[in-house]
Amino acid sequence: MNITVNDNPVKLPNDYMTLADFVKWKEIPSQGTAIALNNKLVKQEQWPVTNLKENDQVTVISAAFGG
Repeated sequence: MNITVNDNPVKLPNDYMTLADFVKWKEIPSQGTAIALNNKLVKQEQWPVTNLKENDQVTVISAAFGG
């Protein structure tokens, strides 16, 4: 399955993935991360039940720490 992540094409390893699966697969830290799916923010508690579909657009935003 093909999706777009932060404006970059990404081929997923299988045809069924939730946002939680995607975060785990890409080793994205869940703390301090926000994800929008097709320009709509998805609450972190919804990641395990939000399925990705062909041509979805995912935006991953991670908070930066430091000074």
